[in-house]
Amino acid sequence: MKFSAKTAAIVLAGSLSLSACETNEEWGQLLGAVGGAALGVALAGDDDDTVVALAALAGAGLGAWIGGNIGRGLDERERERLAGSTQQVLAMEVPPASPLRSANAAAAPSASAPSAAWTSPTNPTTVSGKTTLLQVASNGSSGECRTVRQLVVKNGSETSEDVQFCRQTASSQWQPVQA
Repeated sequence: MKFSAKTAAIVLAGSLSLSACETNEEWGQLLGAVGGAALGVALAGDDDDTVVALAALAGAGLGAWIGGNIGRGLDERERERLAGSTQQVLAMEVPPASPLRSANAAAAPSASAPSAAWTSPTNPTTVSGKTTLLQVASNGSSGECRTVRQLVVKNGSETSEDVQFCRQTASSQWQPVQA
């Protein structure tokens, strides 16, 4: 097997561009592309630059596709954890006299407000979150709307979004309200 300067340049360029990746899907695509390109070059083992280039390109394409699918699955599991914590909070009982039922409850979230925390199954030290119930409001005769804050911490950076969910009856499913 011949390890040329061109092969080293491909691997180095791919390695340096890792810092531009923001999601697990992007990381997976890039790592797969770099690995696939290196494998393609190694398998080509030919002195013909065209064959080596085509092998690197084919390997990079296949590697990016495989790596992207793996990375996308990791992000999806984190989204599932967030959705699960939100459903858990929405299912919690809120007494009729709760301060969460006041008109200004969402303005000053209570430390005792129902919440559910989650941690990434694949990145437990860098990705986590928490869903907290902010406010409960009546929505017709037996319907109800609840506003929750979905907090996500990824690599030390926090983002949050307040989302309102409503249901028509106590036995119906919670549905997000489109703003």
